Amino acid sequence: MESQREFRDIVERLFPDREFFVRYKQKFQEVFSNNIGRDEPKLLSAQGMNTLIDKLYLLMFSFNRNPLREIGELSYQLASYDIDLRTALSKTLLEMLKDYTDHVINTHASHKSVKVFLSLIELYMSEVEGAYTKYANELGKITERREKPKVEGERGLIIEFFENQFNRKNRSIELITFYKEVPVVCRSRILDMEEGLLTVKLCDLKVFNIDEEVYIKHPNLPKTVAAVIRDIDNRNEVMEVELIGFVDLPQERRGYVRVTPREPMKVRLRKGSWETLGIVGDISVGGVGVYLKDKGELVSGDTIDLYLKLPKGDIETRATVRHIEEREGVFRVGISYELDLKKEDIISDYIMERQFEILKELKGS
Repeated sequence: MESQREFRDIVERLFPDREFFVRYKQKFQEVFSNNIGRDEPKLLSAQGMNTLIDKLYLLMFSFNRNPLREIGELSYQLASYDIDLRTALSKTLLEMLKDYTDHVINTHASHKSVKVFLSLIELYMSEVEGAYTKYANELGKITERREKPKVEGERGLIIEFFENQFNRKNRSIELITFYKEVPVVCRSRILDMEEGLLTVKLCDLKVFNIDEEVYIKHPNLPKTVAAVIRDIDNRNEVMEVELIGFVDLPQERRGYVRVTPREPMKVRLRKGSWETLGIVGDISVGGVGVYLKDKGELVSGDTIDLYLKLPKGDIETRATVRHIEEREGVFRVGISYELDLKKEDIISDYIMERQFEILKELKGS
């Protein structure tokens, strides 16, 4: 209760500078990403990290509710998935404190505001550290990081590259697949190679299936390589994949991770007097993929109204139709939108919860 009262007092004293916190969101994300560096969790993709950082900022600095309990719960979840962002968060908040101090000086505000903001940082970090400590005490220790990991000419070039790297013992790779739209990245290692077939170490997530594609990243190769899984030996924790060619993954160009809803989720679209209901195929902070039986007069580039119900609030916003594809009489419509902080908070909250559900499925599979 004391921390709750302390938080309310801090927010009241910082509220006059709310515009600073609204503007600072993008820099917070950039600084946080730089501070993560090589310690970036491999179980989360870059898009997943963007969503997580975005959610943290909205929790801490939207000031529309007391976030202490939610920050503690989110930190506990991160600890349970062996995702430790405490150092990066601490460094980022200290950088933000420096910028806030400059803001106070430039606006001739009371220097006491700096001390108040420092108290807020200490309050947040105390909640985060408490959650990690709680998880560590309950399990005895934090779970160990997972260390397990077109044309013939192009394919030949790829095979030659991997042969050279294998002979030089540069054998560490990343295996990438997608589970319910969530990118899953596994650290792995090449164990053997013969005629374009790689034998690689399996990670402990059962997400790979024979005859499905998997994507490979090597630190010395700037492009992603597509491969097809030819055999899986779960007993010996190895997998055999056949190298195919270079690939440009559209998921890597997305700013935020997408997730598929657990249950069918309806969405209402309106263009002028025309209106229709669709089903959400996937959703992110930046947009949705919607399935429609009838697209009416909808075309790419249209500006529309979008209505969507989520567990923690309704979304009503203007949106833009980016593309329309027809498959077997069903239309898939890609839609983008820009949200205010409140709506972004509602969607990012749903995405984070759904992402944790999917990760839980992966760990339990």
